[in-house]
Amino acid sequence: MCCFAAFERPICGKARQAKSFPVHRCAMGAGMPTPRPRLSLMRKILATLLLLAIPAPGWAQKPAPSASGTARAVFEAASAKVLQIRVVLKATDSQAAIGSGFIVSADGLVVTNYHVISDFALDPDRYRLEFVRGDSARGPLRLLNFDVVHDLALLTMDRRAPQHSLLYPDELRLGERVFSMGNPLDLGLTVVEGTYSGLLERSLYQKIHFTGAINPGMSGGPALTRDGRVFGVNVSVRRDGQLVSFLVPARFVRTLAQAPSLPKAEGRNGYRTVVRDQLMANQESLMQKLLAGPLSLTRLARYSAPDALGPFVRCWGSADTEPSKPFEAAYHSCSTEDSLFVTESLATGYIRYRHSLFSGRSLGPLRFYGLYQGHFQSGSMVPYGSKEEFTRFECHDGFVNHEDKTLRALLCARAYRRLPGLYDMLMRVATLDSSTQGLQSHLTLSGIRHENGLRFARKYLEAITWTK
Repeated sequence: MCCFAAFERPICGKARQAKSFPVHRCAMGAGMPTPRPRLSLMRKILATLLLLAIPAPGWAQKPAPSASGTARAVFEAASAKVLQIRVVLKATDSQAAIGSGFIVSADGLVVTNYHVISDFALDPDRYRLEFVRGDSARGPLRLLNFDVVHDLALLTMDRRAPQHSLLYPDELRLGERVFSMGNPLDLGLTVVEGTYSGLLERSLYQKIHFTGAINPGMSGGPALTRDGRVFGVNVSVRRDGQLVSFLVPARFVRTLAQAPSLPKAEGRNGYRTVVRDQLMANQESLMQKLLAGPLSLTRLARYSAPDALGPFVRCWGSADTEPSKPFEAAYHSCSTEDSLFVTESLATGYIRYRHSLFSGRSLGPLRFYGLYQGHFQSGSMVPYGSKEEFTRFECHDGFVNHEDKTLRALLCARAYRRLPGLYDMLMRVATLDSSTQGLQSHLTLSGIRHENGLRFARKYLEAITWTK
């Protein structure tokens, strides 16, 4: 499945079963059909001949002859250890989603991504898990544990596995040639050659930057060194770039494998409690860090407002200064570039905020107020959410006095239906100190405890100040 996300969230590599045309559903929204190029008659004939040349069905294929000798050696050594992971709908016994995985122990432990098996984890009564090997052998899988924050899952085949992957204990050198394996789009086992580009510098959830192509269906597959040891797990790509892919570091696999196994899920809510507890612990750790010290500030004219909250936040500036408009606007937008996949319709764990500075010296107070009020009510930072996942927003609007300064503030919250105790919160703030200039700020907090949200919103609001 590919995942989109608002504000440049990466897309994932899990594939869903195609319907009337090849569709790769996205974690945060509907998928788009694969484009079909218009072919001339000769190109159609060539395309038909190429299709006829495809080997007989079977998802394990050796790399193309153009692959490097090292890639071929890695493929041949690891292919027996890499599996296709299938989430099967019990009612029809048909696959609902596919990904990849790899064997990590002689007693049949298998690693994949949490997002690959998320349908099963959240509704084990409706789905089951199975693996398919390169020789077409298949069998059931049992879920032992998962890590939502680092997008990993630990499964077992309940059988011996003489061939299994070894984890690489150390970090690689920047620029080193490495290899990713998986089952893209259910087309066959593939090896992809790429480059180790180090750990992401701006990330809430540590990932490795892999300069290579990861496609839907490769999620959960191994990333390998030249000698065939696993140093990462395929997890996602950036839709707005080329060959910009991400891996979960192998050290998180090691941590998960050493954790106690989860008790068997009882009914639909069995694993949801574990998902909620992991998300709750993650947001608690993040919020405690943000609440512990002062917020860094940026200046917009005579106003001060929160800047990047840490190295995991990226900020951008822009302006609207068209001569034909009777006002000027400058913007300072910040967000975390990570989110946590829970279901196709739910990503959480992110922070976004935007400051908007409006100046309208050629406008009268009435026209400026109309512009200012309209922007405040626009609500452009409201996150997507389905009725199945969230309650409706409940809001409180009023005036706040802080250090002899008056602001208008609107605070809204909605609860997670299937993960009780977690909330999304929105806050809009507007200064009320001038009839020709003003600062507005929109804040979005996703997947937090209500109390933590209120505490951070207050700290954020108190950080907005100005000089006369």
